[in-house]
Amino acid sequence: MLRMAFVTAFAAVALGSIAAPASASVTLTGNYIKVGISNYGTLGSGGATSPGLIHDPTGTGTFDASTDYITPGVPHEGYSINSTQSGFIQADNDAVSTGFGVSSPSLLTGAAAMGYDNAATWSGSNAFVSIVNSYFFNDGDERIEVYTTLTALQDLTNLAFARSVDPDSGGFNSLNQRGNLLFGVEDFIGSASEANGRTLALVNLNGSTLSHNTRIDPACCDNINPYTVLTGSVNNTVGDDSLNLAYLIGNLATGNSITLHYAYAVGTHIEVVGGGSAVPEPATWAMMLLGFALVGGMVRRRPSRTLAFAA
Repeated sequence: MLRMAFVTAFAAVALGSIAAPASASVTLTGNYIKVGISNYGTLGSGGATSPGLIHDPTGTGTFDASTDYITPGVPHEGYSINSTQSGFIQADNDAVSTGFGVSSPSLLTGAAAMGYDNAATWSGSNAFVSIVNSYFFNDGDERIEVYTTLTALQDLTNLAFARSVDPDSGGFNSLNQRGNLLFGVEDFIGSASEANGRTLALVNLNGSTLSHNTRIDPACCDNINPYTVLTGSVNNTVGDDSLNLAYLIGNLATGNSITLHYAYAVGTHIEVVGGGSAVPEPATWAMMLLGFALVGGMVRRRPSRTLAFAA
């Protein structure tokens, strides 16, 4: 009890300020990026409400809503899990699915922002997992760091997680590709708008600890089953396709947690999109994420996992 009280008190000091949200969504704005965080834990401000995710290539903070990556057409950005026990569960910015609950995100300031100029966090749950999505970027960044922490609320086997987006900046058709000059096909999936050349990408920053993969999928506007994403896809398409990144977590026992690290990157040249500024040391991130888990009523333990799943 004494040790837990000490850790809780330390985490509260380390986290600094978690600002109470004034509305259902929050907006983070830097020099290159303006993005909403919805009350479903996704990017976007909910449906077609601006901002979804807007990029200013000039870095002057001049954001043109007509170039939003998310809001045109069916405004899809979301995430999902699958496991033997839960089946496929998803959440989407368009509110077609809210499988992890609905709650307001919170802006992070002070020590809680971990030195980043812009930061926010969101937490939700269902009968199978608790989830925390946290977002960080500096004013001069063209990449949003994302940390997703999953905590098992019952024993789960063959657990997998995926993130998905339909990139529609300036029009619906894009040049889509897996891999670029900086990342391999399992670590990068991006698209360049045929209309304006603006590029959006999902990038794995989690290393190779977990099996993971990317997929270009013709189902533009829906989350794709993580098991399907893990099978990969062709490396290049032209069309209104979705970008998907998935991780195979394997087995996760009740009360155990795992954190995934990836990013949304923007730019104008797809072959070099995805590089970013340095992030805090792993030990610093571990302490921060422990704090988030304690604040959310979750206990972080070492995960138990395997790297095999049933199709």
